[in-house]
Amino acid sequence: MRGRPAFAPALLVAMLAAGTTWAALLAWRGFLVDSFSYLAPLAVTAVMIGAAGAVLRWLGSPAVLTLSVQLLVATAMVSSELGGSPIPLGPAAREIGRSIDQAMHSASTYAAPIASDVPSVSPLLFLGGVVFVVIVDFLACTLHRVPVAGLALLAIYSVPAGLVKTGPSWVAFLLAAIGFLALLHLDSRDHLLKWGRPLGPESNSPWAEGNPVSDAIRVGAGRIGAVATACALVIPPFIPVLDINLLAIGPGNGDDNIQIRNPRTDLRRDLEQSEEVTLVRFHTNDPHPGYLRIAALNRFTGDEWSTGDRGVADEDTATGALPDPPGVDLDVPRSSYSYTFEATHAFDSTWLPTPFPASSVDADGDWRYDPDTFDFLAVPDDLTTEDLDWDATGLDLDFGTDGRFFKDAGLDEVADEFLEVPGGLPAIVRSQAVAVTTGASDDYEAALLLQDWFRERGGFKYSLKKAPDGIGGNAFEAFLNADAPGGRVGYCEQFASAMAVMARMVGIPARVAIGFLAPDDLGNGDFEYTSDDLHAWPELYFHGTGWVGFEPTPARISGTPPDYTSVPVDIDNPTEPTSDPTSSGPSRTLSEQPTATVTTTLPDEQVADESSSGADSGIDWVGIVVRVGIGLLVLAIAALALFWPRVARGRARGRRLSGSPEDIWDELRASALDLALPWPAGRSPQQIGMTLVSHLGDRSDDDRPERPRTGPDADPEATMALERIISALELARYARPGSSVPPPGLADDALTCIASLEAGVTPSVATRARWLPRSVWQRPVRAVASDDDLVDA
Repeated sequence: MRGRPAFAPALLVAMLAAGTTWAALLAWRGFLVDSFSYLAPLAVTAVMIGAAGAVLRWLGSPAVLTLSVQLLVATAMVSSELGGSPIPLGPAAREIGRSIDQAMHSASTYAAPIASDVPSVSPLLFLGGVVFVVIVDFLACTLHRVPVAGLALLAIYSVPAGLVKTGPSWVAFLLAAIGFLALLHLDSRDHLLKWGRPLGPESNSPWAEGNPVSDAIRVGAGRIGAVATACALVIPPFIPVLDINLLAIGPGNGDDNIQIRNPRTDLRRDLEQSEEVTLVRFHTNDPHPGYLRIAALNRFTGDEWSTGDRGVADEDTATGALPDPPGVDLDVPRSSYSYTFEATHAFDSTWLPTPFPASSVDADGDWRYDPDTFDFLAVPDDLTTEDLDWDATGLDLDFGTDGRFFKDAGLDEVADEFLEVPGGLPAIVRSQAVAVTTGASDDYEAALLLQDWFRERGGFKYSLKKAPDGIGGNAFEAFLNADAPGGRVGYCEQFASAMAVMARMVGIPARVAIGFLAPDDLGNGDFEYTSDDLHAWPELYFHGTGWVGFEPTPARISGTPPDYTSVPVDIDNPTEPTSDPTSSGPSRTLSEQPTATVTTTLPDEQVADESSSGADSGIDWVGIVVRVGIGLLVLAIAALALFWPRVARGRARGRRLSGSPEDIWDELRASALDLALPWPAGRSPQQIGMTLVSHLGDRSDDDRPERPRTGPDADPEATMALERIISALELARYARPGSSVPPPGLADDALTCIASLEAGVTPSVATRARWLPRSVWQRPVRAVASDDDLVDA
């Protein structure tokens, strides 16, 4: 048994489906650093789609119409989010296409998680999430196929498996599983209640102990759903032959080669935070400890530096001695210093900070190092530096200040990746690189000239607030061009990136290092690094020294650079680089002009995502308000279209009920048409009345069954009211003109008959008749009295 459909339960189920889908989509957070960029608008869109579906289903609309309106709402929200207009036409359509193209390029170029200063993949995640919201709502709420909707939820959760190192979030799975079980429970209860009134103790409560409905729901939804969820978690690890892992739980594909996350710290955000946080403490016998490296970034895509793809072997562990650093001449004087590190609870990193170069590292857990970079990374997903202790022995290499160890790298001495420069960079980058290094006799002098230009001769200034956004693309032009507004102003990450790229352009292998600059001295050999010490610097490769760090960031921030980088360079005709990006500048005076390898070509108009990171980012309340407003406008238009038939029907009913018996008879005919009840054509009122009385239902039954009992005995009062209406109609039609007077209370009798007819149909038909009345579009035609009518009278 069930009563008239109420809007609250319909809305509850719709919001539960939307919330469950949104919770499952939390599993996609590992694809990008700023997950709020797709989760926030997706939450608003899910609510709008779910609310629209709830209203339509409550009104009894067909499934096709419900899905169509939801797709319309989804299209308007997507167009508003990606194109700036709810109508995806003209400029909005072009902007949507551009956003998706950039997102697809980033998805195919960068490793997850993708940083916020490159074209974001959030448009793809948002669009995919909207599709899943519509699918789950349609399956679970409109078609009442909750188990099938569970497959869609599982598909959402399985997407990050194998693509993100950490895999999908277990929190997302837990929340989605709870929501799915709740949907399954409500759906089972709804299906069981259609069979009729429950029997047994406390029959009015389907939740009572011992009630058949309660027992069936507990067995059908609770136990089956719980067992299915448990199987989804337990079975995959024991089926390795299938080579699938939908829930990212199981043995995986081994750990000889692993996909790693981009460790590039958002330095701008961390440096601008108001509170300084201690991250690493250590004790050492080194009297002047300096740089502590977290990771080296080898790959530059034009918009972002990343670690690229790394391979680590089982034997390359943080359990003691390390090989000698590659490329270092055996004659280089060296000293060893011991370090005992302790990370605080605030420092949660899957990369282990170590001195570079180091001769040994010993840390608890499965930490592996890359022999090309000597970066240490965690192999298990749950291993981090949080509250970790580790020991290391660092090497202090004395290269002197005469440059005798700095030789140009051989042709195949390093991987080609360290010389690759993507296409599409502004012309000013190459022209400045060549102009700055003009007159250098070798790579070492070219590197010294580059560092000196950034620190002294170039007129660069350090500023977090005035620095342009990003580290590549058009940000290069804004950073390097002295004539541009705010030109030659940046922070350490931009200085390091610019020098590394320009070094590659003149043939010097280069990469960017991320770590800590200089610790605070606590006394007695104790030091600490804080969030203010986070830093980026370039590392360049030379035969005889291997990878060595340079310091292009101005002295006000970085202090004194390494001794081997402070050597003056004597050149005959020093040339100040031109600010004209179209000028190629003079050629570098070297025996052989190096050529950078171009591996990735980007369109010239491809620019970095303009959304700023760190302190410049935040909750876009204006954007959220606009999106909510657009969604409400769409819903208001849909509601207006939906409410108009009911309003028009109510006005027509009021007009007829205040009229003559013929008008009241027309209202009964219109009500029968709305309720899809038969109305015999060409029949007398008595014959039509005999048809209608068989469809009268019991108005007093609050818990109306799916198939109500009908007939004259179901509602005797309505049967008598119908007889009075027919008698008044016959008098009006066949009595002598002017002799018949409509009896009082005829309108009330009509309302009684209409209510009884509604009680005799299913709840869904009655709801559809109220909200989508056929008589609004198909008006009943008033019949003309015939000879049969006279005979019956």
